[in-house]
Amino acid sequence: MAAWEALLAGALALYGGSDLLFRWMGVGALAHGPRNEPKLALTFDDGPNPETTPELLAALDEVEAKATFFLTGRQAEAHPELVERIREAGHEIASHGRVHRPPILMAPWTEWVHTAYDPGGLPHYRPPHGSHSPFTRAIARALGKPVALWDLESKDWTPLPDDALLDRLFEYAQPGSVILLHDRYPRTPALVRRLVPELRAMGFQFVPMTGLNLKPLTFKEGMIRALQGFDERYDRTHGIRRCRRSADNLFRCSRAPLPADVPGLAKGAPGLELHFDSRRVAAKSPLAIVKALRRDLKGAARRVAEDPEIQVVFAVTPLIEGAKELLGFEVHDLPPSRSLVDATARRFFDWLYRDPRYPPKKRYQVKLIYLPREDFLKKYGGP
Repeated sequence: MAAWEALLAGALALYGGSDLLFRWMGVGALAHGPRNEPKLALTFDDGPNPETTPELLAALDEVEAKATFFLTGRQAEAHPELVERIREAGHEIASHGRVHRPPILMAPWTEWVHTAYDPGGLPHYRPPHGSHSPFTRAIARALGKPVALWDLESKDWTPLPDDALLDRLFEYAQPGSVILLHDRYPRTPALVRRLVPELRAMGFQFVPMTGLNLKPLTFKEGMIRALQGFDERYDRTHGIRRCRRSADNLFRCSRAPLPADVPGLAKGAPGLELHFDSRRVAAKSPLAIVKALRRDLKGAARRVAEDPEIQVVFAVTPLIEGAKELLGFEVHDLPPSRSLVDATARRFFDWLYRDPRYPPKKRYQVKLIYLPREDFLKKYGGP
């Protein structure tokens, strides 16, 4: 009995570890493009569907966007005319497997047949639900099929209202994003009609998935992907949002109390805290960062002007010299306990997001940068 228990525990660990590494983290999969080009890709799973695909194609035609459709074998074989309409409309076609069943629930020989399905388009394969068994990557590699995932899920399968879904997509779309939607839901065409124009207004361009110059995720990039859900929960809990909606946005803002006494302001004064979006910062050149930050600060100034209770704008950051010399902030020490916690956290994020072109910091200090309300509005509140 002990041997069977050990075997079962080993199998569960193998299957769970495979799904953790290859689905949740996405290591080795194609999930997003370069973060320094304002391009996005729309992808649609589970089709084609005679009740929704025609309207979805009409919506894409109206907004003049090309997309990538991951088709399920049973649906494609039942509706070949829809497959042809997708192809004729200029969209990419790839495989979502023969049946919409997670590979983790298949025997290896069944998964081979499932993965081998070819709808007659790209060689790429997206497992249903993104799920992986211990055999998924080996089978896909043997069949010459790159595994294609995503980095921004629309959550169109949830009961959330359309406005909430769209607001989240506007908040978290970033250069290179592969957005996951589904062909089979009646709400999807309406989402597309609102999503595409707004993201274009933010400066994004829409291309088919292969137009993103996708590369397999490294282990570190997989860690970043795995942390996205935690980032979103932290943002919701603390009310953190973009300072402005733009493809080159680097700062995020939230109402927060000032964490230390500074000249003229007491600890706890109501303030607007600035948060660097490390994923975007790491992909930009120093000059592009400064330009984007100045635009972000103008966006923050509009938010300050609309909220008379805000007394100070501040951030906790190791980027002390640039904040003072280039952006005009004052610098102040943090309480020792806060400084230690923030330095430890930010050292980890510096390692996680750091551009390999730049050496790591030998000394790592985290300080409070701040500007009182009137000084901030005077500096950044103009046109």
